[in-house]
Amino acid sequence: MMGAVIPDSFDTLHSYANTFQMPFVTPWFPEKVHPPTSGMIDYAVSMRPDYHRAVIDTVTHYGWKNVIYIYDSHDVSLSAAKLENLICAASY
Repeated sequence: MMGAVIPDSFDTLHSYANTFQMPFVTPWFPEKVHPPTSGMIDYAVSMRPDYHRAVIDTVTHYGWKNVIYIYDSHDVSLSAAKLENLICAASY
């Protein structure tokens, strides 16, 4: 299977991919993905890496005090929370 999916369908398609041992390639991956409980290989693959750390590193490198972050995703609240946690951790 290949393509973008809505968040409500992700768990179902992820389960099908693991059950039938077929690859599931998608550009979008939810922040919290439950690995297979049986210990089998996870057949879902995200084509977009997590880039939160890169955003924080760029802001830190340039010493920016104010940043406007525009994010287009189904996980916007999780993404904002993750960035906030990374910013707080980088401040210490």
